[in-house]
Amino acid sequence: MNDLHPTRIVITAGATQEPIDEVRFLGNRSSGKLGALIAFAAADVGYEVTILHGLQSISPTSHPRLNAIPFTSSRDLAAKLDELWPSHSILIMTAAVSDYTPRGGQVQGKLKRDGAMTLELTPTEDIVASLSKKSRDDQRIIAFALEETEGLEEAARAKLLRKHVDAIVANPLETMDSSHIQATVLLKDGGEITVPDKCSKAEFAVWLVKNINAMTCSTSDTP
Repeated sequence: MNDLHPTRIVITAGATQEPIDEVRFLGNRSSGKLGALIAFAAADVGYEVTILHGLQSISPTSHPRLNAIPFTSSRDLAAKLDELWPSHSILIMTAAVSDYTPRGGQVQGKLKRDGAMTLELTPTEDIVASLSKKSRDDQRIIAFALEETEGLEEAARAKLLRKHVDAIVANPLETMDSSHIQATVLLKDGGEITVPDKCSKAEFAVWLVKNINAMTCSTSDTP
C-alpha cells in the first residue's frame, strides 16, 4: 500500500432485499456487522474504502477514508458493484445476497390476505462470479462461505473454484449469531490460512486486514 496512492477496497455488508410487493420483501438475518468492522479496520490502517451496505444492516463507524453507500436488492448491489469495481483494487464480499428473487419482479400495491398463495422464485445472479470474469489482472476478490459445519470445507472449496476468487473465508453457520468467528481462509492455489482461535469479530476484522496481502497473493504460507 502506497501512502500517496492508497489501495482502494470495496466491501459489501448486510442483506439484500428482494421486493415482493410495495411493503414486503425476501431477506435474511445478516446484520452486516462483520463487513462494517472490516471496513473501519481497513480505513484505519490507510486504505481508501467504499462499503456497500444493506438498508437494515449495522451502519459502519464513520472515518475520513470510508465512504458508505446503501443498497437494496441483489440487482441494485450488482449494479453498484459494476460501477465501482473498475476504480477499486480489492473486493471483500461479506454481503448475504439472496439466492432467489420473485419471478416477474415486484407486484404493484400490497398483496391481500386471501387464502393460500404461491410465490414463484427465480435464482439471482451470482454477483461475485460475474465480477471475477470482468476483473483485471491487478484486481483481487475475497469472498465468504457460510455453510453447515459438516461439509464446510468441501462446499467452500467448490465455491472458490466456481466463483474464480482469490480467497474464500469458510465459516460455519453457527457464527451468524455469535460475537466470535471460527473460520479458515482457503486460497486459490490450494493453500489455507487458519484464523486465530476464539477470535471476536472485531479482532477478526483487524486480522483479515493485516493478512490481505497473504490472501490475495495466493501464498499457502501462514503469516
